Amino acid sequence: MLKFLMTLPVLKRLVPSILKKFSFKEISYKYDDIHFNLDLRYLVDRRFFLYGYDAKNIEILNKYIQNYETSYFLDIGSCWGLYSLQIAKKNPRIKVLSFDVFEQNINRIKQMSLKNNVRNIETYNIAVGSEESEVEFSVDEKFSPNYSKDLNGKFKIKVEQKKIDTILVIRNQRIAIKIDVERSEMDVLRGSKELLEGNDCLIQLECENENQKEVLEFLSKIGYAKLDLKGDNDDLYFANFKIE
Repeated sequence: MLKFLMTLPVLKRLVPSILKKFSFKEISYKYDDIHFNLDLRYLVDRRFFLYGYDAKNIEILNKYIQNYETSYFLDIGSCWGLYSLQIAKKNPRIKVLSFDVFEQNINRIKQMSLKNNVRNIETYNIAVGSEESEVEFSVDEKFSPNYSKDLNGKFKIKVEQKKIDTILVIRNQRIAIKIDVERSEMDVLRGSKELLEGNDCLIQLECENENQKEVLEFLSKIGYAKLDLKGDNDDLYFANFKIE
């Protein structure tokens, strides 16, 4: 009923503002047999609570995981685990690796994993990039979980950055990868080259238009083709083996 009401223009504008204004910090919300702890001060939480969030994208990843005997799901830029929790719950035999720079996001994944008896998520409170160093991230708003390298925002954090190829030594496996890193996708891809070349991978990638040419060229050189898949937004999909 709520989602139907939110299609009405007046309520679509009014309700999110009300939720944000009254600072609903602890909302228990059940979706697809998972109990989520939401903090409606955050935009991602409000969107998920009111409209759902990336359901088609998650459906595509689940279908791939189940049809192609996938061993790992890498959630790079996991936020507080919207993808990780749903994929781990649906696929208890897969190993889910969740990476995020914001410690509170990682803590929330751990808490909700325990609440839902999900035991196949491993978390990493680090940045993923092409070199190993300490990196500064920032956001403009206090209640934003989407920290970025390039904003120079008001609220800043410093976090250790590592390459995927340093953290993970995985070969000859089927892997699903979601990358949502606020315009740092090329940095992630360069630091993951060995993993991408040594495994059969499906990649879901959020990429702004100005970065797409470089992404396409890089992935094409290491044997990836762009797929004709359409999710809930304009994310791109790539694979280095034939997908029916």
